[in-house]
Amino acid sequence: MNTQLLSKLVNAPAPSGFEDAVRDIIVEELAEMGFEPQTDQLGNTYVVLGEGRPLMLLAAHMDEVGFMVTSIDQAGFLRITPLGGLRASTLPGTEVVVLAGEKLLPGIIGAEPPHTARGQQQEVTFDSLYVDIGASSQEEAASMGVEKGTPLTFVGNFRDWGRHVSGKALDDRLGCYVLLEALRGAEPPPSGSIAVAFTVQEEVGTRGAAALASLLRPNFGVSVEGTIANDIPGVGETKRVTRMGGGAAIRLMDRTILASPRLVRHLRGLASEVGVEYQLQLSPYSGTDAGRFLLEGAETAGVAVPARYIHSPVALALKSDIEATVALLRALLRDPWPR
Repeated sequence: MNTQLLSKLVNAPAPSGFEDAVRDIIVEELAEMGFEPQTDQLGNTYVVLGEGRPLMLLAAHMDEVGFMVTSIDQAGFLRITPLGGLRASTLPGTEVVVLAGEKLLPGIIGAEPPHTARGQQQEVTFDSLYVDIGASSQEEAASMGVEKGTPLTFVGNFRDWGRHVSGKALDDRLGCYVLLEALRGAEPPPSGSIAVAFTVQEEVGTRGAAALASLLRPNFGVSVEGTIANDIPGVGETKRVTRMGGGAAIRLMDRTILASPRLVRHLRGLASEVGVEYQLQLSPYSGTDAGRFLLEGAETAGVAVPARYIHSPVALALKSDIEATVALLRALLRDPWPR
């Protein structure tokens, strides 16, 4: 497994709307493979194998959950709003990086310490959080390059555990990684074309995918994700979305799609042909870029790597699940068309 590439992708700071650091890595990798990637005005980057119809669009999103500065108080503390789905109660004490122009500034998310709460249980909300960057005044924070609208995200923290990997942004740097690895040595399909894309602003409403789907009008669309693995204490078997160790996840439905039965059958058949372990995913409370492909008339599904603790400062995934997902996507690139 290419942990060096995955580490670079995970550690790159790229919250929604500010995906440049990840895009630069992906464009470099694609160029080294001999592709000539295209980038649209929003920042979506993609390559096309083959030509003509039908067209299949495979997409992973480059952005991660993060924050944006809403104001700076007189003492130099930053107030923030989330970019994507985050739980405020989990954030106090978390290290962040502030994207202040060309500079990356360290910061810590703060809240009132329990010692001074006088025994009262107070709800942690984004209104009660702030970020400490070591500034002592509004003017000093401004001199450091921070202003309203400055983005922040979690500190890069990739670790190789042996059988597992951990780090921020596994949703969806895992998707970016498995798509890049599947592309190595890929040939154009015997008929039609495949667009392999890396999209922007998924975490704030799948906006990049909407623009790209409108441009390409795919016949088939597959989102590629680092997805919810909630095989954890307190979650019963019937409530588990996916589990680590179960192989690649094939998405049957979520709040934005009902997957194409024949596309799902094709993915399952490919997994069996190449001996890849897989699991079926139903995710009624979440959505992916595939929802935008469906609205343009595409038959859709999803393929994903299970990961625990996504949308938090650190998530966990199993290497065998990652490798299974790469193998399934390679098979799909070789044989894309459901019958």
